[in-house]
Amino acid sequence: MITDQEFTDLWTDTVRPLRSYALWLSRDARMVDDLVQQTALQAWEARHTLRSAGNARAWLFVILRNCLYSRLRRPQFEVEDPDGTLMENFAIYPGYHAETDLAEVRVAMKDLPEKQRRALTHVVFGGLSYAETARLCSCKEGTIKSRIARARELLLQMVMGKAATK
Repeated sequence: MITDQEFTDLWTDTVRPLRSYALWLSRDARMVDDLVQQTALQAWEARHTLRSAGNARAWLFVILRNCLYSRLRRPQFEVEDPDGTLMENFAIYPGYHAETDLAEVRVAMKDLPEKQRRALTHVVFGGLSYAETARLCSCKEGTIKSRIARARELLLQMVMGKAATK
């Protein structure tokens, strides 16, 4: 087990490379300080698990990476909609039965094109940002936004079409 002083020395020697790694990994300069601070806190709390300072530097980098992944998995609940166009898509239309909506959406999701379904699933159900989803899908952020818009339109048409025939 390393001492508190050994940990402090290790942190002092590693903080600059950690900041560089955080910037490289997140591609967001605004996030770097938060990631490094969260890494410091988690590492300090778990310092008693280290047996030697030899592997501690790599351990700090793993903690930082996990902090970023945890942050990216958090749901993003704020969506800008200044003119209310997004809210129009969530309106409840006459003849629409809420009790059947989930089952209908599940069936309709299977009928979406794969790329649209994947984008919609990552953002809406997985809570990932458009940028993170774009990285996962190896495309541009605008492409993800477009796929999601088309998927939502198609889902609405499929669900509303079934509701209209009832």
